[in-house]
Amino acid sequence: MAYVGEGELARFCKIAHNVFLGVVTQNLAEITVLAEKAGVPRKAFLDFINNSVMGSIFTRYKTNALVNLDWTTTFTPELLRKDLDLGLAAGRKLDVTMPVTATTREQLQAHFGMAQLKDDPEGYLAKDFAAILETVAQHSGLDLVSEETPYPTGLEVQEAAE
Repeated sequence: MAYVGEGELARFCKIAHNVFLGVVTQNLAEITVLAEKAGVPRKAFLDFINNSVMGSIFTRYKTNALVNLDWTTTFTPELLRKDLDLGLAAGRKLDVTMPVTATTREQLQAHFGMAQLKDDPEGYLAKDFAAILETVAQHSGLDLVSEETPYPTGLEVQEAAE
């Protein structure tokens, strides 16, 4: 944990963190679909990313979900959209340009639109925000199927220690 200040400063950092979360997830979905369309299995590609300098605790944590299309909720698209909107509003107020965040916000909005094609749109939007992978794939003409290959999230070590 890092101390960033009290009250509004801590809240601001949480919003900035979640903006980063959205941007990273959107890009991870895009490059994963790109690699899969080129013929690379999702697990192989994400393992490559996780073992590179670009891998992170977060990419490792989300790999199992992306490989197996497991949208067990950790953070909903609705909450992510709220934080992206708050981040963009802060950018406007502080005169900070945020074009990547703005694009990510619109891509997330497309996910809300794609959810309307599901049998239970509301239920689908209650699932994890990483399901945006399905929206990117659908926009790219790729039919996703679960690879049914468990991938360690990195939390197993923490859970075993507790």
